[in-house]
Amino acid sequence: MAERTRARRTALAGMAALALLAAGCGDGEEVGAKPDLPTEPPALWNPCDALDTDFVAKQFGSTTTKQAGTPTAPECRFVPEADSGEAVLTANYLLFPGTLEAAWDKMGQPDDADVRTPKIARADDARLVVAATKEQLYVTGFVQNGDLIQQVDVADPAPYDAKRIVRAVEATLTVLSAHAADNDATQPSESPSKSPSESPSPSSPG
Repeated sequence: MAERTRARRTALAGMAALALLAAGCGDGEEVGAKPDLPTEPPALWNPCDALDTDFVAKQFGSTTTKQAGTPTAPECRFVPEADSGEAVLTANYLLFPGTLEAAWDKMGQPDDADVRTPKIARADDARLVVAATKEQLYVTGFVQNGDLIQQVDVADPAPYDAKRIVRAVEATLTVLSAHAADNDATQPSESPSKSPSESPSPSSPG
């Protein structure tokens, strides 16, 4: 079951417990022990729920450790060993009540940026930004499902296979899109609303 659904049920259970406690507070009535109520806010969306180290190894060729954070402080990073020369992948998300095209206009890109528009299954829209230097390849991908826009950043030191990494990022966006669609995440209401205000800056991964 999706983390978001579990969080909703936990929150609803807490509300029900509060209602029962209030109902037992009449004059002259004994009140039982206070029920255990949720102490943490509901879970946020986490792209890491759809990804694992086997997928990253197959698509990117990186042997990594998955860092997913916690339900209330989600983080999604796949980190190889230091000095391994393998690609690093991070993923996050934002909520934007509009199209990816509109969000893209807010983020802005240099006129000479290598921006691509891959077709991602079950997604409303997608974008890729590719920046290749002698030392490193940076690829940033965005995929939109409703109000949910998920972002993938990959940094791969030279020597790198740019075509493979771009294909791998597209495969990752496809998995994230399917996970969002399957878990009714087009409007993850438990997540705080954000608006894009900065460039995806593929030259500064993470």
